[in-house]
Amino acid sequence: MSEVKVEIATVEDAEDIAKIAYQVAKMHDEAMPEYFKTVAKDEQLQNIKEMLNDNKITVFKAVYEGKICGFLFLEMIHRQSKGLMFSKLGYVLNLGVDEVYRGQGTGTALMAFAEKHVREQGGEALDLNVFAFNKDAIRLYERLGYEVIDVSMRKVLK
Repeated sequence: MSEVKVEIATVEDAEDIAKIAYQVAKMHDEAMPEYFKTVAKDEQLQNIKEMLNDNKITVFKAVYEGKICGFLFLEMIHRQSKGLMFSKLGYVLNLGVDEVYRGQGTGTALMAFAEKHVREQGGEALDLNVFAFNKDAIRLYERLGYEVIDVSMRKVLK
């Protein structure tokens, strides 16, 4: 895949981003049905529109040959505690790549753009969470230099 362009998304991009977000949600639903609630396509679109209109969240889109092929939702976090290493950091809320474009550099381009954006905003680090089943995403993040800093665990009580 040649050049992927990453830019800030607008509300006009909501439908294309929602289609990809639905793919990502479906993958999570299938991998962990006890954890995720299935989200309908129209509900997914509404969620995306809300995020695009939230001034605390920046939504990036990856575009290849005029088609949106991925997205990343980023929130800047400001912490006041003196006991924490970083007072300003970015947090990746969600990253999604259209299944047709996975493994071709779209995720790498989105993460590089997010890192640049966080630096420009005075951020000192970029954090994210990834589910253990998502081995492809884990490999991507490790290849990009991300490290495991904590482990979340859950037991479903029936």
